[in-house]
Amino acid sequence: MSKPVRQPRSVNGHDERNLARLSLVLANNRVPKTQTSWTKEFVSSDELGTTIRVECTAPRHDVVPHGMDNDILLGLVNAYIAAGMPISGVLRTTSYNLLQYSSLADSGFHYSSLAESLQRFQGTIYRITDSWYDNEHYQYRSINTSLVMKFVVVDKDRQPDAFKELKADSLLEITLDSDLTASIRGGFIRPLDLQFLRKLSQPLPRLLFRVLSEQRHPHDQTSVGSYQVSLRAWGQHLGILDDRAFRIRRTLDPAHKQLIEQGFLKSVDYLGRGETQEVLYTFAELVLPPANPEAVSLLTQRGVSHAISVQLAAEHGPETVQRQVQKFDGLIAGGYKVRNKAALLVDVIRNPSKYPESGPAAPTLASVPRRLTLEMSEPLLEPPRTPAGARVLLTGVRLPDPVLQRAIELFVAGAVAATELLSLKQDKDPARTVTNWAQRQDV
Repeated sequence: MSKPVRQPRSVNGHDERNLARLSLVLANNRVPKTQTSWTKEFVSSDELGTTIRVECTAPRHDVVPHGMDNDILLGLVNAYIAAGMPISGVLRTTSYNLLQYSSLADSGFHYSSLAESLQRFQGTIYRITDSWYDNEHYQYRSINTSLVMKFVVVDKDRQPDAFKELKADSLLEITLDSDLTASIRGGFIRPLDLQFLRKLSQPLPRLLFRVLSEQRHPHDQTSVGSYQVSLRAWGQHLGILDDRAFRIRRTLDPAHKQLIEQGFLKSVDYLGRGETQEVLYTFAELVLPPANPEAVSLLTQRGVSHAISVQLAAEHGPETVQRQVQKFDGLIAGGYKVRNKAALLVDVIRNPSKYPESGPAAPTLASVPRRLTLEMSEPLLEPPRTPAGARVLLTGVRLPDPVLQRAIELFVAGAVAATELLSLKQDKDPARTVTNWAQRQDV
């Protein structure tokens, strides 16, 4: 009898931004047996207007990655982060956990497809020309990659069919490509709501959600309220094999409907006629309820900025704020050592499971309905005190290379807390703050 398989500790995850931006897996659920390669060029909306150039060649006797393979690729990213982002790129996870990280249901169909998907990635070669973003050196470069370098089933009983018939507790050992793992360790990732993905019934709307999320929040640019693109170019980028405009529309319409129903898109409009049509996506606003004034006051009294206090009170509701403020007060009263109390309080609210329950009762608040958090804004797991862990915490923080390296060294040495690195995202002069930390450490 198989042993019970434990569910991953979080249903939220991350997306590696190159994978979301480049869209390396064809959208179609099925492809012809002759679909052993493809090429594409697509002008992206990033700050450089980079043209994406990708060639894909399938393994011998197989076709290129398609459909559900994209979900599995996302699952590999999250499984790697959950494993602590080992430099070797080798991770071990069960089939069940990998499906959970992929936002896929625990079903016989998905287990039977999982091995095929991993084998397909292992043999597929991607040639990406001047389009893979290197977050460490702030530049685009060219790479050749198979994404999955090695995949084996660790079968203790050495059954010959273990590879073919994956079960929930089948232990997988997977080696990911070094460029992909370096990008993840370097922090080129974005929070992703796997619960939302599970509401989408097919690979195409899930793919569209991830690619549009990247267009909505371009790297190093402010978020946009809409996105307009040539319909035919968009279809090619997503991997829709039929390049006729009316066929692309017909393929996309069900996915558009789901994303509108789930509140991600406000509307989808087609501009122009025939083969020159363009598609205009208007994103739905993430409207929060009014922040409870008493909850805001509890936070500002403890040093949290007014803007962050309003956001936290609106997202989490007054009852949660009250409870977590009580926990925070208990930590401080108990001698919890921290240099930035406001950053600690923010982390206590956003990551309550990291801190024990204790402390005196906080002021009572009027009860209002609590809203579910729309986006996850912190890492899936608290990173270890390694350079890679520090880079995840410093995602989005612009620092000169010497200052960045000093911040990483301070974190690895235990001289600064994870919450302090996170607080740099709201710091007007993060370089100066890091310098002050270093001076304090040298005293």
